[in-house]
Order: sequence, then structure tokens, then C-alpha cells
Amino acid sequence: MSTSSPSSSAARRSRTIDVRVSSPATIGYDDDCSSTGVRFASPSAAARFAVTRAAALDAGHPDTTLTITRTPTGHGDDDVCVSGTPGEITCALAATPIYSAGVRTARIPAPEYLRAAVDEVTLPMQWQGSVGVEAGVDVRVLSTRPDPLPNSTLLLGQWAPDLAHRLAQDLARSITERSGRRTPATVTYLPDQGRYEITHPAPISDTDAAAVARYIRITQLRANLAALDPVADADCAVGLAAELRVLESYSRHIPSTDDRTVR
Repeated sequence: MSTSSPSSSAARRSRTIDVRVSSPATIGYDDDCSSTGVRFASPSAAARFAVTRAAALDAGHPDTTLTITRTPTGHGDDDVCVSGTPGEITCALAATPIYSAGVRTARIPAPEYLRAAVDEVTLPMQWQGSVGVEAGVDVRVLSTRPDPLPNSTLLLGQWAPDLAHRLAQDLARSITERSGRRTPATVTYLPDQGRYEITHPAPISDTDAAAVARYIRITQLRANLAALDPVADADCAVGLAAELRVLESYSRHIPSTDDRTVR
């Protein structure tokens, strides 16, 4: 049986992660900004909250600010400070290993056009008394995004089997039309789970696409550096490390004269 001293137990309890997410206030409000600060003990919980909150605050402006600071000090590599879209914030956190797992469990809203498509298709069917029937079939919509951006799931409840099939097919067509994308929504029936799943790629902005590309490059650079021989490949390692430092500077307090190349 192992024991720990009161001082070591107190030290573990004192290791916390402070998360602050803020964005300009909605027009018409007196406050200059909307800000939320919460303290966490778990890095995963901190990241999950940060991404979920940033997505909730987003109102179409790319200037949400996230600051994460670990206490006590001495964990500078885990501190994050980034301003941008929720997608940029997500990628910055995913590129910080301690927060990567929490990012992927965050919940973010489904695309706006999806809810309009759902209302268009489901409202007429609801009058037929199909919702909540016994032994009904579950229907849900999965909006997918490129890793590390979280997917969104919209639950539509249970429907009579024949209506569930019609709902899934009609909704897939409506989503495809409203999204303006060439890739159509697809319908999958999962009999073991009694569920229709409609899957479609959620559109992302050019800014978020660039953030995803930046995240992918960071992971590639880290893998390449880990595989290099520190002596034989020293010259190559220097160049890769310099590029990695520039990319990491986007989400951390690391000064870089080349920061403009990654924004």
C-alpha cells in the first residue's frame, strides 16, 4: 500500500487549469465583450469546455479569444493563447498534446442550414403522430468535419419505421440542396441499433481549412523530427524545428518574426 504526504496531496490538488473564452458582445448590449472563465483539474475537460464555449460564443466574427494557463507556473508548453474562429481555436488546442483528446469530445452546433432542412421535412410528418411511438426507429444527422474539428450530431427522435425511412431520404435530399455542396448527404440504416443515420460533410471556412492544414503540418513535423538521428540529421532537424516553432507560435506565447506566414 502506498501513501503520500499531505504536502504532495495538496500540491496535486493545487494544479489547476484556468480557461478564459471571450468575444465581442452582441450589438445592443452595454458590455464590450462576453467573457467566461472557469477552472479545471483535467486538461481534457478544459479543452472540451474551451471548444464548446468558443463555438457557442461565435456570432460570425473571427475574434474569439482563448487563454489557458496552468497553475502553478512551470508548464509553459501547455499554456495557450489564441484569437480567431472556433475552428482556429480548436486546431491550436489539438496541436497541444495535453489538450488533444478533450478537443475531439467537444460539442459544437450543427450548421445553420441543417436546422432549416430538418424543420422543412419533419414538421409535416409530426402531425401524423409518429414521434415517440413504441418500437420506433431512431433518426439522427451526423455533420462531419476534417480532423481535429469535432463532428456534430443532431437527434431527431424515434419515428414509425415507414416514416423514419421517408424522413431519412427526404432529409438527405434537402440537406444536399441547402448545403450547396457537390457531395450529397448519405443515408445508412443500422438494423442492430434500430437507427437511420444521415451523414453529410459540414462546410468550413477558408480560415478554418487553413487552420486544419496548419495542424496537420505540425503533426507531420513532430513525427519527422522524432524519426531523425540527432547527429547524422542535425542540419535537417534545424530547419524542421524552425518551421515547427513558427507554426506553434500561433497558439502560444512564443515570439516569431515569421508569424505572418501562418495566419
